[in-house]
Amino acid sequence: MSAARRAALAIKVNRLRRRNVNNTKYLVGLAGLALGFIISFLWVSSYNKNNAPVATPQAAGAMPGSMPAANSSSGQQAMMGQVQQVIEKAKGNPKDFQAQIDAAGVYYQSGKEAETVDYLKKAYELKPEEFKTNQQLLGALPLIATYYADQKQYDEADTWFRRSMEVEPGNDAIRIELASSYIQRQPPQPDRAIQELQTALKANPKDGHALGHLVEAYAVKKDAAGAEDALNRLREAEPSNKRLTALQNMLADLKAGKPVTLPKEQ
Repeated sequence: MSAARRAALAIKVNRLRRRNVNNTKYLVGLAGLALGFIISFLWVSSYNKNNAPVATPQAAGAMPGSMPAANSSSGQQAMMGQVQQVIEKAKGNPKDFQAQIDAAGVYYQSGKEAETVDYLKKAYELKPEEFKTNQQLLGALPLIATYYADQKQYDEADTWFRRSMEVEPGNDAIRIELASSYIQRQPPQPDRAIQELQTALKANPKDGHALGHLVEAYAVKKDAAGAEDALNRLREAEPSNKRLTALQNMLADLKAGKPVTLPKEQ
């Protein structure tokens, strides 16, 4: 997983953790919403418990979840040894919840996204309630869901999106991401996407993220009138929305009888 990919994943998980307060979107602890903040806490905790050198405090604006800095080759070797111990402990103790979380952390730091998700799932199987009540783990469920959606494993993604919504029934950003996954499928399922998006828009009729995907859903359905209405609602709600031009071009293609290509999400 490249640095760009990790950054994109963090942004997506951040979006899933948005809250609506008095019809205004807020990000709750931006630096701590992606899995990185979970990993940062657990990694440093595990590292210190094992008498490793204390981590250098993370600089403001750094990527959440960065590993403690190693200032020498010997420090790097010690750190790698510690990483291996964490992984071996998880493998040797499959019923140890904390060990699975720690292993997810070191795999996340090494850029191994599939392994990160695998160990998070193992931890979930051991203590699913922890993912519902522990504030530090709330970002993990949507991260797993978006991972599977990106891998086009949509049935698995559905499972984790639903679990995320069970934990946070008022977080419509998760519902919107689920709707987006319905649009991306082959074949697409625009009616299911529209249903989820309309539910989200009941809570916030001016949600630009939901409206943008609603334009796409109607376009995929070949419903030009529905797409145009959604686009007009988006233009009114967020006249500076960066996707307006791309969505307008997509609608023009639909009206001209050309194939519809979904614009990349910014």
